[in-house]
Parts: sequence; structure tokens; C-alpha cells
Amino acid sequence: MPDEESAALPAAGSNTTKYVIGGIIGLVVVVGLVAFISGLSLRPSKPSFTLQDITVSSFNVSTTQPYLLSTNMQVTISTQNSMPHVGIIYEKVELYATYRDEQITFRYTLPKTYQEHSEVVVWSPYLEGHTTPISPISGPVLMQDLNYGAVLVMVKIDGRIKFRVAQWTSGIYRLYVHCPAMIQLGDMNTDKEFAASAKEFKFTLVQNCHVEI
Repeated sequence: MPDEESAALPAAGSNTTKYVIGGIIGLVVVVGLVAFISGLSLRPSKPSFTLQDITVSSFNVSTTQPYLLSTNMQVTISTQNSMPHVGIIYEKVELYATYRDEQITFRYTLPKTYQEHSEVVVWSPYLEGHTTPISPISGPVLMQDLNYGAVLVMVKIDGRIKFRVAQWTSGIYRLYVHCPAMIQLGDMNTDKEFAASAKEFKFTLVQNCHVEI
């Protein structure tokens, strides 16, 4: 009898080991399936951005070195999430304006926003820059633009976003958006020491933006 009992013990241990191994394999398979299905569902794509309009309240420039620019503008930008099952979390998004790749306004931090699938979100922040220096290389070009009556400004967005499917949230993706805006200020007299826009200008643009993630 002792011999029979001792012979049965390894069989029980063997079954336990099989159950443990089977449970581990099953867990790995489930986790793999969840990751695979989440990947298929997510497939994050770029949200589309549109610069709808821009209102320039002031655009004042010193016409001799050191070139200094002061401006105040309000921009309206919309973004659409075209993904049918994926939401977008805008963690930290900053918006500002540049001229010839030189920043001319302070960065405006947009509020943290969650965008449902197929939803459109609209932001209308004010961008300001006070006596912002313009490089000696860009200064003469800006004078030419002012004499011509039109200045190409780039509205930019730098941010961090996440994608969400149900209760699952992705890691952080970097967001870069460039929106060109040709603003026509009329003929500003650069023969004077200080060139200033005579009035407020509002431009309806509906300009598509370049988006990178």
C-alpha cells in the first residue's frame, strides 16, 4: 500500500504542473489577442486641422535695425477626428505664430481636450507678441512684404496627444501642425521710423493645415 500511494503522488503533481502551464499559456494568448485586437481597432490616423479665419488687431513694426514687431491677432482653428472608433486626448497643445520660421507671438496653451470619434473641435485663441526682435536677415524681407501689402504668417501647433479605444489609452504621440496665412494689411509706409496697421483686419481663410504625428 505505501508503494501505491507514493506512486500516485507524482501523478497529482504532474497534473498540477500541467494546469499551471496551461493557465500561463492561456493568459499569454488572451493578452496577445487583446493587444492584437486593440492594434487593429486603433490604427491611429492624423486628425485634420483647418485655419478658418484670422483677425489682426495690430501689426506694428520698427522699420530700421533693430527690427521689432508687435502684433495682436485672434485665430480660429478647427480640428476633426475622422476615426470612427478612436478618440483623441489633447494632453498639452501650444499654438503660436511665426514669420520666416521666427516666432513672433507668445505660445498660447490650449485647454486639455478630449475629442470623440468623428467630432469637430474649434479653438479661437488670441496670440500676442510685444516688441519681438526680427533678425537682420528677415527684417528687410519684412519691409518688402509690408510695401507689397501682404505678409505670410505661419500659425503653428506643437503638442502631445493620446488615442483612446474604449478604456484603453495609448502612449504619447507628438503633434506638429503648420497653417499658412497670407494676411493683407494694405500698403504700410515703411519710409517712416514706425510702420503700423491702420485698422483691424479680418480674413476668412478656410486654409487646410499640414499635420505630422
